[in-house]
Amino acid sequence: MSQLSPHFALAEMVATSQRALAARNAAEAVPYTASLRALCETLLEPVRARFGPVSIHSGFRCPALNAAIGGSKTSQHMRGEAADFHCVRASLEEVMRWIVQDSGLAYGQVIAEAHRPGPPTWIHLSLGAPWRDAARCGQALRYDGTRYAPWTP
Repeated sequence: MSQLSPHFALAEMVATSQRALAARNAAEAVPYTASLRALCETLLEPVRARFGPVSIHSGFRCPALNAAIGGSKTSQHMRGEAADFHCVRASLEEVMRWIVQDSGLAYGQVIAEAHRPGPPTWIHLSLGAPWRDAARCGQALRYDGTRYAPWTP
């Protein structure tokens, strides 16, 4: 098992419930190891240090997997630059507040997201510059399953 950082392994960053695409997703992630490592070291490790265990919902997604789950056609997940997660011992609001207001993390986007209309069930966190255009970094949003809005505490 290849470790990307002290607490995050490549296997968990490529895992998917889409069994038919699991091997393809893992194979297509290999060229994106550097961005996955940067994601884990610079964003996910600090979140884990602050809040304890982090449960990864989605990390790298090959284009076929991204399309199968209805992901954005320009998703940073397809370049190993984003992860969806929740912290086992902290609320989404607490984690969002820390990332946006106190952490000093250089992120691209942080989004409290829901799959269907309703309250958020995970956080999307992506790498900032140079991985994402600097003018589009530092975005804090909420997605309720139908629309995006600015995140407010």
